[in-house]
Amino acid sequence: MLIPNPQSNANQEFSPETVVRRYDDWAASYDEDRFENSYGRYVHAQEERLLRRWLASFRGGRVLSLACGTGRFMEFASHGLDPSHEMAAVARRKHPAKTILVGCAEDLPKHGLSFNAIFCLHLFMHLTPSLIAQILEVCAQCVRPGGVLIFDLPSARRRALTGFRPAGWHAGNALTHPQVQGMLGERWRIRHCRGILFFPIHRVPSRLRTWLRPLDDAFSTTPLKHGASYLIYCAQRLP
Repeated sequence: MLIPNPQSNANQEFSPETVVRRYDDWAASYDEDRFENSYGRYVHAQEERLLRRWLASFRGGRVLSLACGTGRFMEFASHGLDPSHEMAAVARRKHPAKTILVGCAEDLPKHGLSFNAIFCLHLFMHLTPSLIAQILEVCAQCVRPGGVLIFDLPSARRRALTGFRPAGWHAGNALTHPQVQGMLGERWRIRHCRGILFFPIHRVPSRLRTWLRPLDDAFSTTPLKHGASYLIYCAQRLP
């Protein structure tokens, strides 16, 4: 479930139930509001490129989109799970052949399912570190050895450089790369780490964003990636 970060006073008004209700209310216009504009398409293209590459060997297998929302990336998954009934309903209408479940990420084992791969984007950024650690452990129970977990987080280094402070629960959490490594523990090994949104494209004219993205993708493979807005990880489940 989406949990507000207690480190921000602005987050105190947001209970888990309130956050889910906000997504219920947002479901009908979520895709249009978030991804049917040049900024959203830019982010989507970067994420899709990496998912397509990292999940290629699992096509046709059991793949879970955790916090699947309205089903933006259900083309890569056989199953979806989201705590919002309304978001899940949109995902079911868009992907009637897929299995879309309603529930909290931390309760995943209750469904009795195992997967070759799990991916969750735009989830951990809303959660407390303790809940992230809990979900990593849950995913370790549900991903078969050799399988992968793909997730993203805001970069604490980028926020330190820019002085950015979230105003509320949305994207209220950020971690450094060593912190992520520590949270993954002994059950996961990082196979890949890439940057997302190296450039502040919200300040770039929309007509130039498409041309900038290949350069952004290139920077994401260098050590400079830790200065990107987000880091996206692919971790392999160890035996």
